[in-house]
Order: sequence, then C-alpha cells, then structure tokens
Amino acid sequence: MNILLSNDDGYKSSGLKFLKNVLEEYGNVTTVAPHRDISASSSCLSVHSPVQIKKISTKFYKIYGTPADCVHIASRGIMKKIPDIVFSGVNIGSNMGDDVIYSGTVGAAIEGRHSKYGSIAISIASKKPKHIDDLDQKLKYIIEYVFSKLIAHKAVININIPDLPFSKIKGLKITKLGKRKHPLKASILKKDKKTYFNIGKVGKGISTVGNDFYAIEKGFISITPLTIDMTNSEVYKKIK
Repeated sequence: MNILLSNDDGYKSSGLKFLKNVLEEYGNVTTVAPHRDISASSSCLSVHSPVQIKKISTKFYKIYGTPADCVHIASRGIMKKIPDIVFSGVNIGSNMGDDVIYSGTVGAAIEGRHSKYGSIAISIASKKPKHIDDLDQKLKYIIEYVFSKLIAHKAVININIPDLPFSKIKGLKITKLGKRKHPLKASILKKDKKTYFNIGKVGKGISTVGNDFYAIEKGFISITPLTIDMTNSEVYKKIK
C-alpha cells in the first residue's frame, strides 16, 4: 500500500508525526507537507509561479506552497504513480460544518480524491487540545476502521476527534456536515496611517442530531463523507 501523507499545519507538526507513525504499520508512507502552517488555504494551487521543494529525509519532503500543492506535486511529480490512499492531518483544530470550505486540511484531502482508495482528512476538535498524549491510540482505532471499512467506498472522508481521553470516547458516528452561525465581525486595525482588518472568528457550530457538531458534543468521533459536487440539486430541479 503506497500512502501519501500531508497536512496544513506544516512539516514540523506533532499531529503529522503521530499520524505518520501509525500509518507506517499499513504501508509505505511518503510525507509531503508545507514548510509552515498554512491553514485556511482551502484547495488553493500555486499556479502563478514554480513551487520550491526540499527533501528532509527519505520519503519526507517540505514544500513552499499550499497543502493542495503538496498533494498535487507528490502524486503527480515525486511519486512514481498516484498513491493508493491520501491522508491529511492530524490538524490541531476542528474542521466541521462550514469549515470544510476553507480548510487546508480538507483541501489536501480533496486534491487526493483521484487515489485508488480515496482520501482522509483528520482533525482534533480543539485549537488547544488537552488530551494529545494518547493520540496514537485514537489514531490506531480510526485507521483500523479506515482500512477495514472506509476504503471500499473511495470517498473523501472528513474525520474529527473530540478532545477527550481515549477511554472516554464513545465510538464512531457517521455524520453529515453541520452549519455555523455568522462569523464574528472583522476587527479594524489602523497602523502607520493605513487601515487593516483582522478576519473575524468562525461562528458557533449549530448542533443537531446526526451532524458532526452533535457527534463531537456527545463524545463520538465524527466521520463525514464529502463530495466535490457542489450542485444544488433541489434548486436545479426547480429552475430546470
């Protein structure tokens, strides 16, 4: 099994190291990650200029570009053929509901959609996780499920882990994407007679039965299959 691993937190991320260690039990892992944290980059590709790459060690590279760049360059340049499966993460911070529109973690997984067994984005649902010491146990539990069940569906899968001790996680839930309330207002900043704005923080997640926010709230690992088909089928039928 040829596995490609990337992320959006950068090649030094602890989440990347945890996931790499677990995945090495399942196949040959090639790791290609950004040179720094480049979160919220979505599926952005650096099409306007060449992208620099640097080899860190055997099958481990850093790229001076986006997460999507990493997967694109790795699967269509570094590796001899398209990987069997792509993993992105582990992201520190949730990627639920509307987050997937902006997420670089999910963007990397989407770029890996052509792989034989699909692609997997994994995140911890906390910006400052308290229970990371047993992340390897959580990942072994998740990755076993991925290889025994999920790869049969060749899909882009978005996984979020509640920030709880492994012993308190209740299990896995197959979920739908939730929604967030309006983002907070952008804050103004004036400096050197120039005007700037800081992007407002995300709105609160709306928890309803069956969605990802609800699963995390109840102590389950959320597993959401995604599609890049953004057609609004309901409106399509009405206006056709």
